[in-house]
Amino acid sequence: MLGVIGDVVQDVVVWLEEELRHATDTKSQITMRRGGSAANVAAFAGPRHPTRFIGCVGDDLGGYVVAQELAGHGIDVRLQERGDTGMIVVMIDQEGERTMFPSRGASGMLEEVDGAWLEDLDVLHVTGYSLADEPTASSVIEATRRVKAAGGRLSFDVSSTGMIDLYGRDEFLALMVELNPDVVSANRDESLVLGLADADGNPGPDLEQLKSCVVLARAGASATHVLRDGQVVAEVPVPPAEHIRDLTGAGDAFNAGFLTALLNRDGEQASTDAELVRACEAGHALARRVLAQPGASEG
Repeated sequence: MLGVIGDVVQDVVVWLEEELRHATDTKSQITMRRGGSAANVAAFAGPRHPTRFIGCVGDDLGGYVVAQELAGHGIDVRLQERGDTGMIVVMIDQEGERTMFPSRGASGMLEEVDGAWLEDLDVLHVTGYSLADEPTASSVIEATRRVKAAGGRLSFDVSSTGMIDLYGRDEFLALMVELNPDVVSANRDESLVLGLADADGNPGPDLEQLKSCVVLARAGASATHVLRDGQVVAEVPVPPAEHIRDLTGAGDAFNAGFLTALLNRDGEQASTDAELVRACEAGHALARRVLAQPGASEG
């Protein structure tokens, strides 16, 4: 089973239909969706592989809605309840670029996870966003240790350069090394800041600190570079998308597609470069489906 732990919120997605008009009305389309990077990965993965989501919501309408929405994807939903369900306003301009206004709420209030919730997990996926607040950060870190100790594997998505800045670059990298992930997913900016890969996807100066894991150096519409044992083992082209309207959730969809493609091989660790390439291709295909949709949705 794939486990995903961390942030779950409600996304209020605002698509601008004209240039933002300060201090007055701007034509827009507004939709409400389930959000949170971890919850997005679970929602995309649920229809493709047995998936459990672990997080925290408020005892409120928002918490009920996101719980029901996640369950609708076939997910085994395990939620603690306290505080108010988090919410993020995502403003999408006419070029598809995002500006986000987060209020993480209960997503930052996850306390110690019930051991039964971590049983039978082949892989636990963690997002960097889940390390933003306490007690969630400590609870997530402890959950990763328990899953690893039980023989499970860890997938880690860096999430944002803002998270790196919050911790401090060296401290964030040290935490990643301590977590000992089997897979790291990072976009170009994140890879550059952490020294995992350069702008062309070649090995960065600090890749050796994570030498034992697979690093997926994503680059938007450019090829994803797969690095393992300190070197590039594959460049996986990204087929062009016909229409890009909203980038929200595309990275989460890639991670879900990649992980479920690996796990659908009887839950075994990918042992060949060809298998990693096929998993990346599955990730790209799933990500492409969300680019024309509002929020993190396949439509």
